[in-house]
Amino acid sequence: MRYIYALFFLWAVAHNLNPLLIPVLKEVCQLSDFQSALVDSAFYIGYFAFALPAGAFIKAKGYKNAIVLGLVFFSVGAATVGIGGSQQQYPVALLGLFVMAAGLTFLETAANPLVTLLGDPDNASTRLNLAQSFNGLGATLAAFFGGLALFSLDQNSLATFIETAGKSAGTAEWLEYRAEKLLGPYLIIAFVTISYAKLIRRGHSTIVNPISPTTPTNTTTETPNFIHPSEPYLQPGLNTWQQIKSLLQTTPYNHGLLAQFCYVGAQVGVGSFFIRYATTYGNVSSSVAATGLSMGLLLFMIGRFTGTFLMRWIAPAKLLFGASLTAALISAIIAITASPLGFWLLIPLQFFMSILFPTIFSLSVSSLKQAPPMASSLLIMSIVGGAFFPLAMGAISDEFGLNFAYIIPAICFLPVCFFANRVTAKVA
Repeated sequence: MRYIYALFFLWAVAHNLNPLLIPVLKEVCQLSDFQSALVDSAFYIGYFAFALPAGAFIKAKGYKNAIVLGLVFFSVGAATVGIGGSQQQYPVALLGLFVMAAGLTFLETAANPLVTLLGDPDNASTRLNLAQSFNGLGATLAAFFGGLALFSLDQNSLATFIETAGKSAGTAEWLEYRAEKLLGPYLIIAFVTISYAKLIRRGHSTIVNPISPTTPTNTTTETPNFIHPSEPYLQPGLNTWQQIKSLLQTTPYNHGLLAQFCYVGAQVGVGSFFIRYATTYGNVSSSVAATGLSMGLLLFMIGRFTGTFLMRWIAPAKLLFGASLTAALISAIIAITASPLGFWLLIPLQFFMSILFPTIFSLSVSSLKQAPPMASSLLIMSIVGGAFFPLAMGAISDEFGLNFAYIIPAICFLPVCFFANRVTAKVA
């Protein structure tokens, strides 16, 4: 299981460098807020595009090969982002983010269901929240060290640059100097991920399929071919698209898909504009804003552990409802304040978002009496919400002001409340 937990850590690093990458690319490539939000679009469209191929690959080649392939894509994409960004080639950087996301899709499509399958089904939400706690650790460290690499020299880097390049150096030379800061962190990620792929490939782990995708569970010798009417997605002879259509018509699983779609959009949007909001309304420098983001992600990790602990006594659906409703209220306050208060509220907002993804995922899967691999693939595809809602926030920011953009996350948390309420009602 420790090899799987390490994957949660690794992809958190990729996700949580994006909020730091966006303001840097915005500066060095001279982009609008809408254009800079294309970082998230390229990243999460990659998830959408590769979720079904990842599920098919896992079914054909197994979890271990899928994880190795995902790490290879991850490494190539990271190197491309570093090279493209450092050369101020925005399209190349976007391509690298797309390739990175393709790799992460393979990793997440394999790792999330593995954690839910390896153990007691009744404790699946608790187990996945524990695994996602390592995701929180990776997020915290990525924001902290990424901030040091990209923003810690903001106060002195201009003076250093002028001293090195001469007083005649202009804006173009300064932007080139800033862009070069992107190369190191992403090359380090590329090296680490390709090394980990080699480690797994050479057999130093025992990642196997816990359950064959073609092996039915909960069957009896008396009724081997019986399919309950509430499980039409398991009817024999269904092709891929027929099974997808059937799953999309199954309640409350389909509400879980919508909740995940909206939640990821909210989470990505909150993080993507964190630095911009902090420097615009919080009266702090980029380096302080990055430290604030790191503090928020530390609370995010603590929230995962806290949620895992509380689920011993509080039903996951009820905890999900309370956390998502609180996140919606905080986001609304951030949207209307446009002040340092909004910046300080962005930090604890991460705490209340922490349990949402793994709890939505596990409750959605467990709402199906027998979840096929396609159910996990669709939930990973729903991550594409991160490609659209930040774009909407960027458009609102350019037109009306950055603070008003945060009304989008406030609205996005409401379908999560609805899903949690539906699951609670079903259990009751």
